[in-house]
Amino acid sequence: MDTPDTPGGQDLAAVVAALTKQIEALDRTPEVLIDFDHIESTTSIPADVVRRLFAGEAVTPDELDHSFPERLKFLRRTRPRDDGKQYSGEQLARRVGIAKPTMSAYIRGDRNPNPDVNRELERIFHVSPGFLTMSGEEALVKALARVSDQVLVLSKLKGVQIEHMALRGSIAAGDDELAQELRAALLSGLAPPTPAPEPQPEDSELRELTETMRALPAGRRRSVMNVVRGVLGLAHDGAPEGPNHLKK
Repeated sequence: MDTPDTPGGQDLAAVVAALTKQIEALDRTPEVLIDFDHIESTTSIPADVVRRLFAGEAVTPDELDHSFPERLKFLRRTRPRDDGKQYSGEQLARRVGIAKPTMSAYIRGDRNPNPDVNRELERIFHVSPGFLTMSGEEALVKALARVSDQVLVLSKLKGVQIEHMALRGSIAAGDDELAQELRAALLSGLAPPTPAPEPQPEDSELRELTETMRALPAGRRRSVMNVVRGVLGLAHDGAPEGPNHLKK
């Protein structure tokens, strides 16, 4: 599998290998745990191409990196309007706030949109920022990082004998901020609890002394406290100076 490094510095081949190892540790296969169709939806990289990566087959850069017109065509096909029809170039131009000929040039690939146009199109189609601009390798590494989080959650749950949770359609599968916080909360909540420190012998003695003092009548308790203060060097004016002053 010959794939270049992503702009963020993570090698796609290494990410795929590490995730495959995590999945195998669960006695599962990538085909069972990874929702390849979801990855295609969030990256525009065909599911069969991603499957081939996990099968160790060669994938060319052209199969991962798609042009702006190809990604926009993918969005128009997979995210139609509320009535089920695709957005026309004229409708997109109106939504973005640009001239129809300009949008037509973007669709044909004759011109490259500016960042504002990209952001508006990503908002219209409800995709993550960068969908139209990041490289295919970077988009796939980002998507697989989320899968890796889910596999880690599953590993921890399996450790406490909860084995029926599947990644496909899981509550952590989304791309929004809530899903990200949920993943973080799950990972934090499933961390092994810190064991409470063993009580020291002196702690038990202090508790016993405190309980005994609380059980004494008020006058008797004051006398005892005066003796204790004297022993500790905390005696104050008017306080008895020693045990001989303790009333019977």
